[in-house]
Formats: sequence, structure tokens, C-alpha cells
Amino acid sequence: MPKFDLITPGWTRSQLETETRRIFDVCDGCRRCFNLCPSFNTLIDRIDEYESDSTKFTPQDFTKVEQECYYCKLCFNHCPYSPPHQYDLDFPRLMAAWKKQRTAEGGATWRDKLLIQTDLIGKLGSLTAPLTNWALRTPWLRSLAERTVGVHKNRQVLPFQSQTFTQWWNQRKPAPASRSQGKVAFFPSCLVTYQVTDIGKATVQILEKNGIEVVVPPDQQCCGMPRFDLGDTDGMAKIAESQYRLFAPYLDQGYDIVVPAPSCSLMFKREYPYLKPTPEMKQLSERTFDLCEYLIRLKREGKLSLDFQSNPGRVAYQIPCHLRDQNIGFKSKELLELTGATVHLVEKCSGHDGAWSAKTEFFDLSMKIAKKAVREIQEEPFDVVASDCPLSALQLDQALQSAPTQSTLHPIQVVRNAYGLTP
Repeated sequence: MPKFDLITPGWTRSQLETETRRIFDVCDGCRRCFNLCPSFNTLIDRIDEYESDSTKFTPQDFTKVEQECYYCKLCFNHCPYSPPHQYDLDFPRLMAAWKKQRTAEGGATWRDKLLIQTDLIGKLGSLTAPLTNWALRTPWLRSLAERTVGVHKNRQVLPFQSQTFTQWWNQRKPAPASRSQGKVAFFPSCLVTYQVTDIGKATVQILEKNGIEVVVPPDQQCCGMPRFDLGDTDGMAKIAESQYRLFAPYLDQGYDIVVPAPSCSLMFKREYPYLKPTPEMKQLSERTFDLCEYLIRLKREGKLSLDFQSNPGRVAYQIPCHLRDQNIGFKSKELLELTGATVHLVEKCSGHDGAWSAKTEFFDLSMKIAKKAVREIQEEPFDVVASDCPLSALQLDQALQSAPTQSTLHPIQVVRNAYGLTP
């Protein structure tokens, strides 16, 4: 059989099952990912039940392992057999292939197809923000949505903003001209554009304080990460091409792309070059930076202002899974420590993963996953809890029984406050 790959055209279910059994046999001999996520718990339980005979796996087994995978990608870096290796084991993309197969066989519901339409949801949510936010807080409406749509009634949702980040950007007064120390094309993400707009505002404030020219290219769209829920590789590849067309003129003018949301920066850096292995996509990847990664680069170049006005104190910093997968180190932790903060690193998954934890059948499981991070945060008194992912922040706030005095913040908000800048 030729090398199996998620984006190889024309593979069959039989080929997918053959590749899956090969990988399951490797996992059986390793078991390093046991208890890392629900997928591996189910996988190892079935392997033991079938006495290590992967040919006994049923279609229902494949589906359960696949649906419990929420593409956190922790197992990829955890795995000793990930590429480059003769075993060539990429479990997250194997699960994406199964999602693609299930969708092709008619297994994706209208709910699943709706929840990946983040641009549409964001635009509608912001246009009707007061009404939508009221509905999201109203128990009987949430119960109705659970029965009809399949979105869990207890899943807290980030409130929509009547003024989107894009509208704020277009209406703001230009920053005073100063000697430029760099140029950034900002990709805020759907969440920042429509819901947690303050993260985008804080980003602009801090970049401009440090002499960075900021532009926000118009007509931006979702990075495409939610489409992994359906294995929609064709849709993501089209988005990758569209992103390159949008940002290429800025790259030609010397701009770097900066992204505050780890899932989106991961798409630009890792997934786009995989989906479209071209020199153009490689250039897009190499010129994309996570926000805190970019700021630490400024620090190492002697360009970052260190005139912090206050110390945030003790910070519990949860590093999102999609940031860990980028293999850039703990840049947000480094940035927070520059403010004088004492930072405790929490390397535990929050278990949110976009739409996955909103689905009725997975909400309770997602909250169970969050307990590991929550226990670590509650072991000591902290002044601030921080996470780069707004959805991880939301999950932690919902799971924490004795939350700090303020909601979980993005590191850029903590740094903005330490600078003494006004939100």
C-alpha cells in the first residue's frame, strides 16, 4: 500500500482501516499516551479487551475513538514515533481522516456543519448582541436549544460584542507617528473579532507602544481550524489559498503576521503548509508568529519597552495545547515574567476545543478533562489566571469553583495592565 496521507486523494475506507490498525498496533506496544485524552483511554481499553488483536476493532470502535478526539494535538509531540520516523505515526491527522470518512458516509449532522460556520455565527451574534447574549443566559431557551440543536444547556459561551474589533479598528484615531521598529499585519481571529475584542485592542496598544506599525487587512475570514471537526481538508485548503492571497502583498512589503489565538497561528504555521505544500505557503508559515512569540523576539532584539508600572503578582498561566504543538517554548510565560510576575506554568489541557465541548454528548467529558488544570490552579492562591486561548479561559472560569477576583485573562491583557495602559 502506498504511504497513507490525510490529503492523498482517492483513499478508501479499507485503506484507512489498514493504516489505523497499523497505528493501533504501535500504540499498543507504547502506551505512552494512556490517559492523555478520552480517545486513548478508549483505544487502550479496547486493545486490552481484544487481547491486542487490532483486527477485532469494530466500526463502532473506530467511531468512538474518532469522536472522542478533539484535535488538541498533545499526542503528536508526546509520541516517540511521530514524523520523521519509520513508523510515521500522526494520530491527530489519522483521526481527522476518520472524521472525513464519517462525513463522506453521511455521519455529519446539520448541527456539526452549523457549528463550524464561525464567521456566520460571529456576524449574526454581533449584529444581535443584546438579544443573543440574553438568549444565551436564559435557562429555558438553553434547554430548548439542547433538545433541538444538541448544544448543551450548561455550556457557557463568550458574549458577543455589538462593536466588533474590526469596527473599533476602522473608527479609532491613528496612533501618533513614531520611528518604526517593525511592521505587523494583524490576524485577530473570529473570537477576538466578535467576542473577546479587548484582546485585540490590548494587542494594538502594546505593539504601537513598542513602535510597531500595525495594519489589519480587510475582509479576513476564519482560519479554518473548526473544519477539522468534519475532516474538511478541501475547505481548509481553499481557506489557506485565500489567506495567502490576502496577506501576500503585506509580506512583500516586509510585514510579519501576528496572531493572538493559538489555534489560528497553528493553522498558519503547521496546517496550511501541510494542506498546500507550496513555496508560497511555506513563506506564509515562516512569517507568522504567535503574539507573545513576536513580543519576545522584540525583547531579544532590544526593542521591547520594559517600563512596567505594576507587578501582576502571582500568575497561574495555562498554556493551550495548540501553543504547545508549535514547539516555540513558553514565550507567554517569559513575557509575563518580564513584568515582575511570579508565573506558575499549568501544562494541562482545558478540554474545551471549540465546538466539541458545546455538544450535548461531550460537555460533561470536557468538564472532567478541565479538572486536572483546575486542581493545579486551586492548590495555591493566585492573583491572576491567564491563558492565550479565549476558550480555554472560558472553560477554566466555568470549571473553577473558587475563581480569582477577575476572569481568566489573555497574557497580553495582563501585560497591558502592567504597562499601566488604559483598556
